[in-house]
Amino acid sequence: MTLKSINFGDVDAKNEILKNSRTGDRTFSDSYSIPERIDIEKYLNGERYFILGLKGTGKTALLRYLHDKVTREGDHSELILFKTHVTEEDRQTLSASAGYQIVSVNDVSAFIQDFKEPWKWFLYQKIAAKLRDTGYNDALSIKLYKLTGLTENKIGGAIGAMFSKLSSGTLKFSGDALGIALELGVEIVSSSGDTGKASLSDINRACSEILKNLEQRQNLYVFFDELELFYQTPEQFNRDRRIIRDLIYAISHINAESAEYGRRIFLISSLRTEVLHSVLELGHEIGRDVDDYGDRLDWSSSTDGPEHPLLKIVARKIAVSSETEVDDVWNKFFPEKINNQDYFKFILNSSYYRPRDIVRLLRVARDYNNESDSFTTAHFDQTSLEYSRQTWLEITEELLASYRPEQIAALQRFFLGFSTHFRRNDIEQRATIKYKNDIEINELFNKRDISRTLSDLYRIGVLGNDFVVKNNMGKVNHRNRWIFRGNTTLNDAERMTIHKSLWKHLSMVPGSAT
Repeated sequence: MTLKSINFGDVDAKNEILKNSRTGDRTFSDSYSIPERIDIEKYLNGERYFILGLKGTGKTALLRYLHDKVTREGDHSELILFKTHVTEEDRQTLSASAGYQIVSVNDVSAFIQDFKEPWKWFLYQKIAAKLRDTGYNDALSIKLYKLTGLTENKIGGAIGAMFSKLSSGTLKFSGDALGIALELGVEIVSSSGDTGKASLSDINRACSEILKNLEQRQNLYVFFDELELFYQTPEQFNRDRRIIRDLIYAISHINAESAEYGRRIFLISSLRTEVLHSVLELGHEIGRDVDDYGDRLDWSSSTDGPEHPLLKIVARKIAVSSETEVDDVWNKFFPEKINNQDYFKFILNSSYYRPRDIVRLLRVARDYNNESDSFTTAHFDQTSLEYSRQTWLEITEELLASYRPEQIAALQRFFLGFSTHFRRNDIEQRATIKYKNDIEINELFNKRDISRTLSDLYRIGVLGNDFVVKNNMGKVNHRNRWIFRGNTTLNDAERMTIHKSLWKHLSMVPGSAT
């Protein structure tokens, strides 16, 4: 068997799963490894419902695994992709329907916009649509369908259409929906003929009351993925942060109601930590629920040996596609040493301890000579620049949750040709002397913002600490600190370094700046 015949998986788990689905291939399911410290049952019974992690840590893979598992076991399940399914037009419709307020606090005007109730309304519609599609036709279910407008729209409607009847916290409805609202005691704030308006929060409470008394035969799961955030304009960026913030709140709220009332409804969402960090800057208290009901995917391990969990994932994928025993994978397809390092140390050190990095590394290396029956050092040496380039592209996508595209370009410009190791004062001097007329770089690295910029780069793994200390006995100890190794905070008083995977792309000079 040659390397081109081996399936390492796709860099994006979603693409791999979609390909498998088209062909009926079960490679993903058969080779999937549940991350350590993740208890699947807690997600299935509602004890956990947020999956957190950096980009590429396996959130989508875990979410898709859960979706596939509950579907195969006969439960009802739907997957909603925020980035794909909630278009810019949908977001504009949602924003217009939610309305806004300008409030003054201490003579400072603030723009206030709240999407919590619209998102609850959306979720109740989705739940109702899933119940209808799976055959619930009792009296309570039919009331829910009428109240949520499903009897008017047989296919459930586009997301924009779901929000189109909302206006500044009220819902416009008519016909059967109006009759059900009156029957349930919803206060009508205005009416004209057979149409009426009611507070959206009142309608949501009515939906909740129906679901409270509805007898479910099976569990119902709704999974949310791709809660992505991209910077285009300040107005769009802040709008999308509010939209994502309030979706997280609505998911948590309905899950709490389901737990209290004993409903068999479970909402589960992935959350990229960089997006969450950006959203939490708005000051909302969703962080407590995320901490209480979320798990962070963390592939750090006490050892960097061949039994590391990430290497086990790769070995299983290779084993399934090559019909090789898992224990034989490394001896058969990899050399003992790559660039004078044990193969397992080289692979781990080239990554950010994420499944996606290792898949990318191996796929890029294979392109050097895919007719070979095993990897050699040359496979990795000859493709190191391409791997570095692709890794930087991944980093830019991560940075878009907090930085404008021109700021990301400035970061690349700043580090291009810089030393691989440096101290804070080296950064300050480079910004002051070499880039004194570069507005974007000075915004990022002036004395006021440099700590924030370095912390942001540390949080996504671009840079870490690499320094030595002496103990009381004069013994020198090496300190290598990274976010993906469990070190949560950058020590910018000590020497820092850019992750080695980016050195080639940034043409960095080996050694310290001073």
